[in-house]
Amino acid sequence: MSDDAQSTPYEQMRTYLREIGQGPRAGRDLNREEAASAIGLILDGEATSAQAGGFLLLQRYKGESVDELLGFVDAYRARANLIRPAVEGLLDIGSPYDGRKKSIVVSSASAIVVAAAGAPVVLHGEKDMGPKHGVPVGDVLEALGIDVDGEPAAVQSAIESHGLGYMRQERFVPAVYAARELREEVALRTLFATVEKIANIAAARYSIIGIAHLPYKDKMLDAAGANSFERVLVVQGIEGNEDIPTSRPCRAYLREGQPNGSSGKTTELTIDASQYGLEAASKEE
Repeated sequence: MSDDAQSTPYEQMRTYLREIGQGPRAGRDLNREEAASAIGLILDGEATSAQAGGFLLLQRYKGESVDELLGFVDAYRARANLIRPAVEGLLDIGSPYDGRKKSIVVSSASAIVVAAAGAPVVLHGEKDMGPKHGVPVGDVLEALGIDVDGEPAAVQSAIESHGLGYMRQERFVPAVYAARELREEVALRTLFATVEKIANIAAARYSIIGIAHLPYKDKMLDAAGANSFERVLVVQGIEGNEDIPTSRPCRAYLREGQPNGSSGKTTELTIDASQYGLEAASKEE
């Protein structure tokens, strides 16, 4: 859009909506810069409510391209309080912020065990997020006495001192937290649900991400791999989360490559908990 600089935010959003909303023949994906601009207008309150809701729904039904996801991440990170803990091999657990309804949250406890074994871990999320409004990892950590409301400097210090930290969205990305009412009104999972799992605002090298829909895995892996993660494991776990079920084998996909690069090797894995001596907790878990 060569005339973006001369147009108003209102007209810019109208243009973006026309570009993505004209169907598979006439419409097109936005490039990375345009995607960042569009989400920036929404997060900065310069798009109208109708434009913001329309954009999120059109992206959901069109499907985000990798370039669009990276643009959305750019806008997210530009408004985030970034940290860079002085630790080696930090693992980012990208658990869906809307939590889970039917199963126990295992990754919070697992993160504590992993940190105690010497591998630093960062988790992130927010309370009572839609559309599921389930139990997120932060609620479990809070019940265990871990601070889940720390400012960025305090969280970085906790990771460096104890190997474990939790980033609450309200503290780290207040502009996105402020959009929670919009997300609630849309009533469906939006692009933010993906972006907040791969934004890597703690400069981690490794990532584990839960995913509900396997056809989306390639975009997720490519976008996460291009966003500073050296190794990414995408898991189709319980309720679309990162926790591996004990009742059935689970498919997972490991991407390894240079961070910030387009190249990377992806390996499909089958993880069977019974091979590790774990018995099924229930038919669903």
